[in-house]
Amino acid sequence: MLRSFFSSRRRIEKLVPDLKAYAIALCGDRDQAEDLVQETMARGLETGTRLKSVDELRPWLFRVLRNHFFDEQRKKSVRREYFVQEKRWVSEISDQTLDPEDTIAIRNAYEELSADHREVLALVDILGLRYKEVAELLNISPGTVMSRISRARQALLQRLEEEAEDKIVKFPHKYS
Repeated sequence: MLRSFFSSRRRIEKLVPDLKAYAIALCGDRDQAEDLVQETMARGLETGTRLKSVDELRPWLFRVLRNHFFDEQRKKSVRREYFVQEKRWVSEISDQTLDPEDTIAIRNAYEELSADHREVLALVDILGLRYKEVAELLNISPGTVMSRISRARQALLQRLEEEAEDKIVKFPHKYS
């Protein structure tokens, strides 16, 4: 039994960075994200030993974290936007080779997206979850995940294109 406990603990600890990134995407607050991850780990150690593989453990822990977050929100009766509030996700998760202006443009475009679009982009494109895992986590069909991620990517691209158009220098007519 003790061996099972330590084996489960190691499996859960490997998922901490992804859990933390998802928690930050949900609540937008690092301290609250840390609390969510710690609570998720505690619950994972209590009942996660019954799960046989990391493939089962990962989506289950994400669902535990998500459910705990929304439970806390209901308890507080606070209505606010649940997703990324700080301008930090790109610097933590994105490719460090991006031009700083591009990073800012992506962050701004991402923050203008709907909560559903931000959530599905965070899960699929940032954290790398498979459609099936996201479907289980959000309690929707994989087809719905595919359509949401497609619409989210299109919306992000459209916002980036709009921002690029705004930056194009328009010369007076006499120069054209």
